[in-house]
Amino acid sequence: MRTASRRAPGEPMSRSELASAVSSWLWRETGKRHDLDPHLLAKWERGAVRRPSGPYRAALRAVLGASSDAELGFVPTRSAADEVPVEPAEAVLDPIGPGSADGGPPADADFVASLRGAIAQFVRMDSLLGSGEVVDAVVRRFRDAQRVLASGRYRVEVERDLEAATAELGEVAGWMLIDAQRHDEARLINSEALMLAQIAGDTSMQWFILSNQALAGTYSGRQREALRISERFGEEPRVPIRVRALFRLRQARALGHLGDESAARSAFDRARATFGDGVSNRDPAWAWWFNARELDGHAGSMYASLGRHAEALPLLSSAVDLAAGRESQRWALYIHRACLLDSALAAGAVAEAERAAIAVAPMLGQMHSVRTENRLRRAVARGPGEALPSTLSDVLDHIRHRLPPR
Repeated sequence: MRTASRRAPGEPMSRSELASAVSSWLWRETGKRHDLDPHLLAKWERGAVRRPSGPYRAALRAVLGASSDAELGFVPTRSAADEVPVEPAEAVLDPIGPGSADGGPPADADFVASLRGAIAQFVRMDSLLGSGEVVDAVVRRFRDAQRVLASGRYRVEVERDLEAATAELGEVAGWMLIDAQRHDEARLINSEALMLAQIAGDTSMQWFILSNQALAGTYSGRQREALRISERFGEEPRVPIRVRALFRLRQARALGHLGDESAARSAFDRARATFGDGVSNRDPAWAWWFNARELDGHAGSMYASLGRHAEALPLLSSAVDLAAGRESQRWALYIHRACLLDSALAAGAVAEAERAAIAVAPMLGQMHSVRTENRLRRAVARGPGEALPSTLSDVLDHIRHRLPPR
């Protein structure tokens, strides 16, 4: 509470910001990467883990200006055996360790399993905290896995699984870079991950990466590229139903950004109809997240891109309702609330805007998503046609001052 936040002037340091500062200090001082999970930090705060390992205690003392472990609330243990080892979440997020590109034993099935575990952890952290807190750690892990492949230090029997796991890790990194609005990096990593998926023969992962790149193209001014990808795979009979619906939705978003309202509406109607055909046993496991909330959220954003903000409101409101109360959907809730606020202000729907602003304001500082924060900047920069009620005006001002610097 006494340590000032660098992201939110006038506010204390958040848990995620402290985790990032501790990891940065350890990298500078030890040359080793430690991607501290803010949820592990919460265990230290609660006392569920009473004494973290020595390097973490040293980093916390330095970052928080504490003179001793006791000042941090960590009680001494009776012996070295009582020291708390690195917790499983950290073990998953730490770098590759010995046994691959660094001259250790060849990577084996356990190494591939560690990559799969890291992917699950990164996806969960993205859902809970936003991409800003973990994107650099994901990119590092992807590069580490690539070095293992490049070195050839892996057992031949795991080669294809290693390629597939690295491709999936690249998909996660590419997606988070899109959310971080680092589009050139995302494009590069998506290309590398796509090649790995092709080599591994993982067709469903190729679809996933291409669907992400189609959305990235829409955001980064490459709408024609997004349209080519989406039309090609949205009409491909061998593509499973749910994946085809996703590509048709990407097509609708690209057309909306191009200003072709009639074609965008038609593409979205086809996407919704295909989505309504349900799932099949051919749909890949990753398609679990493409649900009604995702459909409504993108439809609302499509109408917003066409300037049809009044039509966007019920769809964005539905997306908010479908995400609310679900811990695994916190990032989705954050961006849907931001989009709802922006469209409500654009449509002059004052009551809706006030509800959305009050709901999204506490999430600032708890989540970090550049794409969402840019949407919030656009919302608070909108000039109202008439004076806003004091409550809404105050909350918008609060959001404006809490947004991190660009």
